[in-house]
Amino acid sequence: MVPGVFILFFLVFVVGALAVMIYALVDAIRMPSDADYKSGTQLVWILVILLAQVIGAIIYLAVGRPPGGATAARANPRLPASIPPPPAGVVD
Repeated sequence: MVPGVFILFFLVFVVGALAVMIYALVDAIRMPSDADYKSGTQLVWILVILLAQVIGAIIYLAVGRPPGGATAARANPRLPASIPPPPAGVVD
């Protein structure tokens, strides 16, 4: 009985870890721009998730993902920074 419980626990853990990793990877890929991340860029977070696997996915979800994730970032796009006017007296 004990080996069956161990195998079941192991399978649940592996499937759960894989699900968290896939969720984080899809969320990082769907992010519309690098400016939406709390820190880092899209390439950096994808590499962190792929190379560090479950730990990388957890770090991404805790540190890099903006509140609401890619869905919220797509619904509320950031406006580009406005260009300041030229200094007085400058001729084009």
